[in-house]
Formats: sequence, structure tokens, C-alpha cells
Amino acid sequence: MLKPSILAGFQAYAENLIETHHLPAISLAVWHNKQLYQAAAGILNLETGVKATCDSIFQIGSITKVMTASLVMQLVDEGKVDLDKPVKQYIRDFTIADKEATKSITVRQLLNHTSGMSGDIFPDDNRQTGNPIARFVDRCNLLPLVHPVGERYSYSNSAFAIAGRLVEVVTGATWFDAIEERIFQPLGMKRAICRPMDVLRYRAAIGHIPNPESSGPDSPNHWQQTKQLYLSMGQAPAGATITMSAKDLITFARAHMDRGLTQGGERWLSENAVTQMQQPQVEVPSLSSVITSHIGIGWGLHRHNHNGRMIFGHAGGTFGQMSMLRIVPDQDICVAVLVNCENTEVAHQTVINTLLKELADFDLTEPEPSFVAVPDQQLANYLGDYQSSGEHYSVTLENGHLTALYKDLVTKAPAIKLRLKALDDALWLGHNEEGIDVMKLRFLNPDNQGKYTNLFRTRINQRVS
Repeated sequence: MLKPSILAGFQAYAENLIETHHLPAISLAVWHNKQLYQAAAGILNLETGVKATCDSIFQIGSITKVMTASLVMQLVDEGKVDLDKPVKQYIRDFTIADKEATKSITVRQLLNHTSGMSGDIFPDDNRQTGNPIARFVDRCNLLPLVHPVGERYSYSNSAFAIAGRLVEVVTGATWFDAIEERIFQPLGMKRAICRPMDVLRYRAAIGHIPNPESSGPDSPNHWQQTKQLYLSMGQAPAGATITMSAKDLITFARAHMDRGLTQGGERWLSENAVTQMQQPQVEVPSLSSVITSHIGIGWGLHRHNHNGRMIFGHAGGTFGQMSMLRIVPDQDICVAVLVNCENTEVAHQTVINTLLKELADFDLTEPEPSFVAVPDQQLANYLGDYQSSGEHYSVTLENGHLTALYKDLVTKAPAIKLRLKALDDALWLGHNEEGIDVMKLRFLNPDNQGKYTNLFRTRINQRVS
């Protein structure tokens, strides 16, 4: 079988991405036709000049959630955890601000983002001692509900930190030990770590953020090293610490694609557990005209609206690092992308879309947007401040047009001002001052007067004013 042209020149492709998109570094890995392809280019740390290689390790962020979910499913296989039992049955001191919700939230609802609990509490705990995950769960008594338990989907980092604590309580091991002993070691992941102290053993990427003093993306000083290297240690099971090579990310993906078998043919996770993880649990509010998305157990599931084909995967983001993993089960294809800068467009769209289209004939390209006119008298229904523990959107009216000021409350990145244009009554596309499309926002749940009460991108933001 002929090798696809993009894989025949894979290293050149990676190098071109660095030059075209002005990235510090990128690492790519693809499993295709029973063969692994790798490429890496750029600089891991712009202050030291260390070059990226295929053995380099990057933070994978929230892809960690699938690994935490896999640990829980191993405990389900062992008869030690029931997905539909309350979390309180396993973690006796678990509590959130809503006492009734505390009693009813199940393990499954942690893993499919339907617990309803606010998800983006990131305390500064990197210099504290003791068990950071247990301490984080103690802090959860302050977490409010953003929607009734089990009612809908809203992305929750906190839920996966709690799931990680459940693993600790049930196994008697730390989450870090469980990850190493139950995932990295049996799967043969040689360049994968979960403890930050082990980073010194490897050729590791450092996160980079835009330099506010640069003149633009093509400026030689456009990127600067982020001051914060890790998210909260208590959020490790949600995606704060795991760092690995793109090859090892593919190794993990293949264990799920191969129905729970290791590359040596040994049973690592039951076929039933793998199947459950890839079954739709709840629909995600649509932001795309190409795919319909659901959440499985840990995995994000995406079905093409035109041909019905399905892919699954997850993405991740930490301080100045981005990751993307996509699996095409009907063609035995896995794609992993790791970059050490804040460039969602490249990791999530440009590279993934290109590779999936060429290798799997899976086209995720959105059509040119077709905008609709919303009557002026209805624009007031969208205005207000919408907030979760991790995001804030201030929607206002300027010169007859809706605008949104977006603030990331976790990374504290500079606010982004967006001009909004309606794709339909509820779905709006926001582009920045340079005219670049940045994000889609969906307004949800109008009240009796027609005013929207929630704003969704990946999580539910409640109207606060």
C-alpha cells in the first residue's frame, strides 16, 4: 500500500508548521496502516535553545482525564466500584456546597461531566506538602452547582480531581502511583511521567505564551516562557502534571482502539469497559455544523453529520502547552499533536483537520459561515455578564453589534475582545480585532422574557448580571 504523501514527508511537514505558524515547537505521531510515524521540529525552550526531537515530552493537559477514567474502569472491572453508586459511598468526606447534590452525584456523573458542580478551581498549591488531591477534595465543599445533577453536560475539571481521589481511596495507592503502575508500565509507555520532579530526566518542553511587547506572530520575540509551569497539583487527575512523548500518547490510544489489549496482546482493560467508555452518555451543545458531539466515559465522541462516521479523542491545554488526540476506529488510525505554545488553531484545527482528511477521508472543515440577521429589538436578550469559576464573558452592544469580552480566569491571560455575528438565533461566531475567527458561543435557556440565562463554549457559564 502506498504511503500517503503527508507521511512520506512527515518531518518536512512538521518543519513547515513551525515556519508557517511561528510555533516554538511541535511533536507529531500517527498510527496508520499498522505503522507508527513521528516528526518533531522547533525549540522546546526558547531561553535555552534546546531542540525538539521525537523523544521530547510535552504536557498533555486534559487528555489525562481519559487516563483517570481508565483507572476507574479498571476498578469497575475488579468489582470495587459501581459507576452508578454515589461518590459519597467511596469518599466519605466528599462534599460540595449543595448538600443534597453531594448525596446524589454518582461516579458516572463525574466521568461524563454531568455532575453539575463548578469545575475550574485551581488553588496555588504547588509549594505545599502532603497529598494535594486529598486537600483539593477538602476544598470542594465550596463548589456550587451550575446546573441540577445529571441534567446536562458542563465540562468539569473538579469532577476528575475527585475521581482521582476515589482511585486513591479504593486502591490505597496515590493517584500518581496508580497511573504509573496501572497505565504507564503495563502499556510500555517509556517516556511518560506524572510527577513533575521526574521532568529533569527527559528532554522536556516548556510552555510559551504571547509576549505583550512583540509586534506580531512573525516577530522573533513573539513568544515568551510562561512563569507558571504547572496547574494546581490537586488537579493532577484532571490534567495538571502528566507529560509524555507523542509516541506514548499513541500507545495509550491504541490500547483503547485495540479493545483493551496491550501491544503484547495482554488484557489491560476489559472489552466491556472499553465499550462503555466509547458509548455516548450525554449530548454536548452543538458548536459545529459538521459533527454532532457526545461525551462517553472520559472520551469525547464526534459523529460526522453527513456520513455518520465516528471519531473519538480528547484535547488538553496547560500553561502555554496544547495537545490533541484523535482516533478513527473504523480505519485503525490515531493522531497525536503536541505544541508548546498557546495556539489552539494549529493544534486543534489546522493539523488535525489536515491529517484526518488526508489519512482517513474524515473532513472536519467547517463551511464558510452563513450569518443571519437578528432583529435589533432581540439583541437585549443576549446582553449581560456570564461566568463560571474558569471563564467570564461580558456581552455588550457597541454600535448596534454584539461584542463579548472574554477572560480566562484560570490562566489570567489578557482579555480578548470579540465581535459576535449570528449563525442562528443561539449560536454566534466571535472574531477578534484582526478579523480572525476565535470561538463559537451558544446561548442557552432563555427565561420567560426571552433573556438567555446561560452561555456555553465548553462549560456552562451562568448569567450573573
